[in-house]
Amino acid sequence: MTPKEELIIKFNHIILIQGFSNFSMVDLAKKADISRAKLYLYFKNKDEIVQSVVNRHMEFLTKYPIPKQAENENLLSTILNSLLLLGSSTELFEKELQQKYPQLYRDFRHGYDQYLIDLKSFYQNAQQKKLVISTVSADFLLYQNKICIRGILDDVRTNQISLEKGEQYLREYFIYQIHSVFTKDLTVSDAVREFGEVIVKEYYDTYSLIEH
Repeated sequence: MTPKEELIIKFNHIILIQGFSNFSMVDLAKKADISRAKLYLYFKNKDEIVQSVVNRHMEFLTKYPIPKQAENENLLSTILNSLLLLGSSTELFEKELQQKYPQLYRDFRHGYDQYLIDLKSFYQNAQQKKLVISTVSADFLLYQNKICIRGILDDVRTNQISLEKGEQYLREYFIYQIHSVFTKDLTVSDAVREFGEVIVKEYYDTYSLIEH
């Protein structure tokens, strides 16, 4: 990973929790713990920083597309990716993006909405193959995920629950998914476990920036 890529990740965490509208380049340099001169080596202005953060989100959608067909082998990884995606944005970030960069927001929203359409089709295919329960709709499964993940993260962000409790609930929700949504007992591979730890690290890197 290049120094610029590491800086984009850092800004992603900062912007999701603290926004960007009220920050100057000097403010952002301080928050990223780098000099203003070094910041300007990578970004000419705040517009480029915001664009880079949005690009990171869009690259995730490209790197982890929803499979066309649901199989035992891709169920857990696909659901884990989708839970990460649902938790990768905040109301503050999207509100500021819409106000300051409406076209960028539309592109961002279009990418996410298309991902969710594909995810709904994936759930429906999994239900047809009897891999996922069919007693509730695919719409509800998606809604449940969104409400639960965003609810946990919002409570952490507003100091209703601690960082540690948020991590516990996120882990338990994934376990809940395995035992209540899938019709068969699935083996959690090492790769899925490792990705789960990546999600936890991303969670702490972002939500540890909350001011208490």
